[in-house]
Amino acid sequence: MTHEIPELARQLAPVKRPNPLLWLYHWRYEILAVTLLPYALVNLVLWLGPVWSAVAFVVAFNWVFYWRAARRHVRGRLRAIVVQHRLRTAFASARICTVDGRRPAILWTRPVDGDVVVSLFCPAGIGFDQIHSRRDVLADACFATEIYVDRHPKYGALVTLTICAKAARREPGRAASPGEVVPLRAHS
Repeated sequence: MTHEIPELARQLAPVKRPNPLLWLYHWRYEILAVTLLPYALVNLVLWLGPVWSAVAFVVAFNWVFYWRAARRHVRGRLRAIVVQHRLRTAFASARICTVDGRRPAILWTRPVDGDVVVSLFCPAGIGFDQIHSRRDVLADACFATEIYVDRHPKYGALVTLTICAKAARREPGRAASPGEVVPLRAHS
């Protein structure tokens, strides 16, 4: 009975919208792409001229397109950016928030071997159990087959999500239930 009241309050409270500075931080990659890419292209044309800048652009595009490692890096980084936006929306729709509507903060995302590893800071009121219980909703939102949730061994407010886009794999170090938590090697 006592556990149901905060959960009911969490379900009824509206999720807070980010303040303008936080909104700018959430969209930092897109804002930089819209502002810096045209600026860089104009300066490249002014510096090299139209013909040589077109040649440099074609060479750079082919370098990324035909070099497998560069293509994999760009694809992984773009997927990490998309996952950030989808996780923020999924936190709001799955009601992974505090009673006053604050969501977990995404500290960093990075592509690792086809997966995306997301570091979260959870404010007071959000814990590992709340995220772990709703990982199927998060997986659906991120177009993933499985999401692994790991606690930081030292700091309780830090949680790591590993978002797997490929078929689910079984690793001996991964926990099946919240009581059997094994921390990631990165935090050891």
